Amino acid sequence: MPTLVMMHGMTGTAEMMRPLAEKILPDNWDLLVPEAGFEHPSRGFTWWRYEGGDNPRRRILSATELSDVDSSLLKLSNILPDDKLVLGGFSQGGAMAQELLQFDHQVIGIIAMGTRVVRPMEIKQRLLEIPTGKMLWMHGESDHRVSLEAGLEIPELFEESGWDVTRIQHPKGHMIPIEFHFSIKEWLESL
Repeated sequence: MPTLVMMHGMTGTAEMMRPLAEKILPDNWDLLVPEAGFEHPSRGFTWWRYEGGDNPRRRILSATELSDVDSSLLKLSNILPDDKLVLGGFSQGGAMAQELLQFDHQVIGIIAMGTRVVRPMEIKQRLLEIPTGKMLWMHGESDHRVSLEAGLEIPELFEESGWDVTRIQHPKGHMIPIEFHFSIKEWLESL
């Protein structure tokens, strides 16, 4: 059976993500809910530290921020099992799910919620090199942290590469609305 890997966003924790992850987890699947390695000054943890304050709407990450991303990726890659994987996450966690495609794991699905692409050119190239899979993409039209425009880049990139993308666009903000939890579980069960 596959393993679902669900990653929290900036200022989140593994324990904050765990209830959702357990709610959407199909029967007999394994679950991994990792915690980011950088403490956030307000609360929780972050997969990379924003320089110059929290301005997540800024599209391009600095070299230092990308170094944090790479450090987090290496740690994550080393704890992933050798099973079939669905890599998922919210906000920064969703970005990390996409970035983990740089490693040679058996990824059958990606869940990207309220997030964006960190390195679009690298992802585009990597998608040409690996087998296609399925993606569940979700984004809020009123997202004040990650613009809908930035989020829409994700399904476009993956669809261009032949991935089967399920899109959920909702009117809310930077969140995972409870009314879609069952849809996420159904999508996972269809894999």
